[in-house]
Amino acid sequence: MNSEKGQAFLLALVALGIGALVTAPFLGHASSSLIGSRVYREAIAERYSADAGIEHAIWRLKYEPGFADSLTAENPTANDSITINNMTNNITITRIDDTFPPEPPPDPEGQQSWRIQVTKGVEPNSAPVGQPTTFTYTIYIENVGTSTVHIEKISDLLPLGFIYETGSSSGVTTEEPTIELEEGQQDLVWVFPTPHPFVDAGETVTQVFQAIATPEEDIYWNTAWVTLIPDSIGTIGTGSSAPVGGGCLPYVYDLVSTAVGTTIHAQVSISDTGVSIISWQVE
Repeated sequence: MNSEKGQAFLLALVALGIGALVTAPFLGHASSSLIGSRVYREAIAERYSADAGIEHAIWRLKYEPGFADSLTAENPTANDSITINNMTNNITITRIDDTFPPEPPPDPEGQQSWRIQVTKGVEPNSAPVGQPTTFTYTIYIENVGTSTVHIEKISDLLPLGFIYETGSSSGVTTEEPTIELEEGQQDLVWVFPTPHPFVDAGETVTQVFQAIATPEEDIYWNTAWVTLIPDSIGTIGTGSSAPVGGGCLPYVYDLVSTAVGTTIHAQVSISDTGVSIISWQVE
């Protein structure tokens, strides 16, 4: 027993030495694991927050009244921010230019905008691709001036492939329009002899008609002109566009959502029938 006392001491020292060598790396590994776990949790939280920002932007575009219409060719971008997971999420929403309508026809004498406003509506504004559909167009003529105006002519250039439905005119007149062809497109023209129909100050009149078409995957723009004889002032005109979508009426948006160090850049198409993800990139 006495001869083994020195060996036990040496074994204890060896055990302590090995323990010291193992403990430091183990503690370092444990610390690294904790740090890595925290970083991972933070990255996941950032990702969820950035995802939520994209979803918030899509919700605003699809359901918030007037928001999508506020993005115009002159101001196509809107900025927003929300707080998710205690993080401030910065969001940028941009409508893609090629989904904007074409420029309306010019005002020949540069005096129309303060006299009347012409807008257009269409029902339905989407149709199944390849299925013949009847579309009802409404031209709204609002007198925003201070005196009565008289209508000399209403014109409407239908999209290519759209055919006027005989007997569908109502509103200002039930008479059939004269139909002229412009590069294959039907140009509907209603000309009013004396006494011309009139619109009093502050009032709105409409011209309604129908057209039949079999749409493809496309957006079809429709333009209208109204020519007036306002008292002794020369003839003036204005125009407006109304879109019809084949399959749906899609608008494409660039969406960027940034939460701390994570950014998601998405491009989406939004229509009456749903939302389609075109691209999705995490940066």
